[in-house]
Amino acid sequence: MCRDEKHWPQPVRNGPYHDRNDTSTDSTKSSGAGEDGETGKWRHKLEFLKEMIVGVDILLVVIATSVITYGVNQFGNEWLSFLSDSKPAIGTLGGMYFLSLVFRTNICYSRWWEGRVLWGTIIISSIRIAQQAHLWIKEPALVHRLSCLAIIFAYCCKAHLRGSCLDDDTEGGAKLLRKGVISQEELDMISRQNGWQPYYCIHAMRAVISAGLQADDKLGEWEKDAAQTAIEETICKLADSMGGCIRVKSVGLPVAYDDILNTTGAIFLTAACLAWAPGAGLYNPILVLIVYTIAKMIIGVGSGMEDPFGNDESYLPLEKFCEEVDRQITAVGERAKLITYDIADGPSTHIPAQRSLSYSTFSMSTSYEESPVASGDDDIESGRELSETDRLVPKLKIQLF
Repeated sequence: MCRDEKHWPQPVRNGPYHDRNDTSTDSTKSSGAGEDGETGKWRHKLEFLKEMIVGVDILLVVIATSVITYGVNQFGNEWLSFLSDSKPAIGTLGGMYFLSLVFRTNICYSRWWEGRVLWGTIIISSIRIAQQAHLWIKEPALVHRLSCLAIIFAYCCKAHLRGSCLDDDTEGGAKLLRKGVISQEELDMISRQNGWQPYYCIHAMRAVISAGLQADDKLGEWEKDAAQTAIEETICKLADSMGGCIRVKSVGLPVAYDDILNTTGAIFLTAACLAWAPGAGLYNPILVLIVYTIAKMIIGVGSGMEDPFGNDESYLPLEKFCEEVDRQITAVGERAKLITYDIADGPSTHIPAQRSLSYSTFSMSTSYEESPVASGDDDIESGRELSETDRLVPKLKIQLF
C-alpha cells in the first residue's frame, strides 16, 4: 500500500533516512569491488581504453594506409622526391590539426568543469536546506519530509541529466524506496509526470516550507519572512544549478566545428601517409595508425567531457555526489537527535563568560561578568598563553554618550 504524505516514514535508530544495513550495490560503484584491488582498477581502465579505441575505423585505416604505401613504393618512383620534400608542409598541417584538437578539448573541459561546479552547488544547497529545516521548522514530520526531498532532488537531477527516470533500475529510485526516503506513489508520480523530475521536488519543498512556517505560532511575522526568504534563496540556488546543468547538456559544440575538424584530420592523415611512405616503407601503416589512435583518443575524451553527465570514466561521478548528499543530510538529522543542549548557546559548562547588555536612548553600556568556569588553568589546558590583560577583561565596562 502506498504511503500518504502525512504518514511519511519517521526517523529510525540508525538515522532518519539512511539504512546502514543496506548492502545493495549501485551500477556506478567502483568496478574493483570483489576483485583484487589494483588489478580490478587497472582492468577497468584497460576496458575503458578498449571501448574508446577499438572500432571498424581502425581496420579501415590499416587497410587504406597499407594500400597507399604499397602503391607509392611500387608505382610512384617519379613522385618520391616530391613527396619527401613535402614533409615540412605536412608537419605544419599536423601542428595546426593537433592545436585545433587541444583547443576543442579545452572547450569540452570547460563544460565538464562547469558541470562539476554546478553539482557542487547542488550538494552544498541540499545540505543547507536540511540544516535550515532543523533550525526554522518545528514540526518533526515536516523537517523529515524536507530532508527527504533534498535527497530525492539530487537523485532526480542525476536521472534527468542521464535521460532516464528515477524509477529505472540504474537511477536509485528503488534504493530510496527501500530506505524509506520516498513512497511508491510519489516515485511513480515523479517518473510519470511530464515536467522535469527535479522540479517536482522544488515544488514540494516550497509547499513543505509554507506549511511548516504557518504552523509555528511562536515565530513572529518578521521571523517567518526572514526564514522563508533564506530558505527560498537556497531553493533558487538548487533550481538555478539544475537549469545550468540542463543548459550544459542540451547545448553542445557547433556541428560545423566538428565537421571542419574531422575534414582537416582526414586531409592531414592522407597527406602524411603519402609523404611518409617512401621513407617509412612497411612501417608507414603502423606510424599513421599510431597518430590516428592518439587523435581519436583526444577527440573521444573531449566528446565525453562535452556532456559530463553520463556513466563512463570521463564523466562526473554523479552517483557518488548523490550518495554524499544522502550521507550528509542523514548526518544532519542524526546530529539533531544527539545534541541535548541548545546548539546556539552550546553546553553550559563550556560558556567562558556571561554577557549582559543594556541599551537606552542616550547611552549604551556593555558589561561582562566573570564566570566561575573561566580560569587561568582552563587557559593553560587549552594551549593559550596567559596575558597581562586577562584579569582586566571580565571587569571591562564601556559607556557611550
